[in-house]
Amino acid sequence: MNNYKFSLALLAGAVFCAPASATSVVAAGGDGSVGIDFGVPLSSGLRADLGYLKTDDRRGDADIYTAALMVVPASRDIHWEIGARYQYQDAIYASGGGVGLGGSVDVPTGIRWLSLGGYGFYTPDALTHGDMSHGYDYGAQLRVRLGASVSVFGGYRHMRTEFDGAGSHDLYKGPMFGINVGL
Repeated sequence: MNNYKFSLALLAGAVFCAPASATSVVAAGGDGSVGIDFGVPLSSGLRADLGYLKTDDRRGDADIYTAALMVVPASRDIHWEIGARYQYQDAIYASGGGVGLGGSVDVPTGIRWLSLGGYGFYTPDALTHGDMSHGYDYGAQLRVRLGASVSVFGGYRHMRTEFDGAGSHDLYKGPMFGINVGL
């Protein structure tokens, strides 16, 4: 429990002390997890993300590190992106990583400050190393905009990985809540 409180304190500090070059910071948590993600635009249609997620021992006691390169087409109403995400998972079951392919979409609901979104990434066996065989990570979110550059969200996330010799395990499955500061 103290480890979890320390992780939350570290996460809060990272959000408020985010690098000046980051244009978005996302802090999220859920049932036994805490994470942070930094996003930086590389050009008008390309963004890089770096992230970290920690899950508790009920969820594989995993440290998950990500780096993504996403194409973000210009769109007036619907925000969508597609790209590749490298993810390294150090779980109680095994360790390994791979490149996942996927994207996300965020659609307005007709209520100016409310949107609905989803995302998904699949990491095939051919793009993995270490003990990771294949995996997927998907979720859905309801987002409430509090201002031009701040929003809160809640939703569901499911992250499952097949490890060589250790079988298939959920590293996270359940509710997720968070805050997004930036673009």
